[in-house]
Amino acid sequence: MSKEQDKIFFRNFSLALGVIAVMMVVFYVVAQFAASNDEAEANMRAAKVAEITEPVGQVTAVGEEVVEEMTAATGTEASADVGKTVYDGLCVNCHGIPALASMIPQTGDATAWTARVEKGKDTLYDHAINGFVGDMGMMPAKGGNPKLSDDEVKAAVDYIIAQLDTPAAEATETAAADSDAGKKVYEGLCVNCHGVAALASMIPQTGDATAWGARVEKGIDTLYDHAINGFVGELGMMPGKGGNLKLSDDEVKAAVDYMVKQVQ
Repeated sequence: MSKEQDKIFFRNFSLALGVIAVMMVVFYVVAQFAASNDEAEANMRAAKVAEITEPVGQVTAVGEEVVEEMTAATGTEASADVGKTVYDGLCVNCHGIPALASMIPQTGDATAWTARVEKGKDTLYDHAINGFVGDMGMMPAKGGNPKLSDDEVKAAVDYIIAQLDTPAAEATETAAADSDAGKKVYEGLCVNCHGVAALASMIPQTGDATAWGARVEKGIDTLYDHAINGFVGELGMMPGKGGNLKLSDDEVKAAVDYMVKQVQ
């Protein structure tokens, strides 16, 4: 083969390789474009299928819908409306069934609620939020729906109390307010003596039924008198108003009521 023929061969061979390389690039680009279109079309089909097959509703456990409604309507702020919503969505399943009245206090039954309300709202809140098992029955924590916030449960308790007959409601509300006042006085003053276990040999400690038995037997009026005016006797010594003469007589009485309730 002559040199001229060699040049022609190599030139043609190089051109062929170049054409093949260009075609490979073109094929690659076309393939990528096609794949991209296929993926986009697949995504569109999937979205369409999801839209068509989306359920019209969903199963929700009793009480869970309450959380959703209140989140949309009021966020975390407790209100009368929130209390009613919680009650209608959950509490009514126990407190709104007359057939269960022998075991569960029914909404509006002042007789069933009076003794409970007299313990004070803080106690009712605690039992409703954390659960309670005692002589007066059993209450599951948050009515069995842990998704409820503490404020939502408190709002439901407030709603139930508000459903009592007006005279009874006013009486129980007053009792609850007195109990709250008594607890505040106790925690701010009385606890410094009646809540120190090391002083149990000299001072009756809160919750000690044995230590309070003989005192309570003297009657509530005697306890009031000793707490307000002071007392020195065989059962010990009590400074007038616990040493804080700025307290009103009613505040001292409320504190006495609070301590007596802890042993009843």
